[in-house]
Amino acid sequence: MRIQIICEKCSSIAEFLPPRTGEEVGIQTVNKNFRVGVNWKNEVIENVQEEFVKELSEVATNEERKELLEAKLTENAFAETIDFELSFTCVGCGDRITLNDFQLSDFIGF
Repeated sequence: MRIQIICEKCSSIAEFLPPRTGEEVGIQTVNKNFRVGVNWKNEVIENVQEEFVKELSEVATNEERKELLEAKLTENAFAETIDFELSFTCVGCGDRITLNDFQLSDFIGF
């Protein structure tokens, strides 16, 4: 497999091509024709089911709270993290493309 980056403005081309099939290729291997930028976003969107919060608030002891958390946390709470943007800027003409909306779902569990 290979991935090509082609600047439509000036026709500059770069290619991600691993040395052997199925291997990894470094992101900086295209830096002769394109500058690579990574922008990390640290936004975390927490999602907790309201019924679970209500149930948790009604327990009387720490032991009951611990039992409820161990039994139901993983199915009632999770967080989504917007990970990063990846951009390629053409060295020849300055045109840029940014890939975004990489979303990872991290499930909280023990």
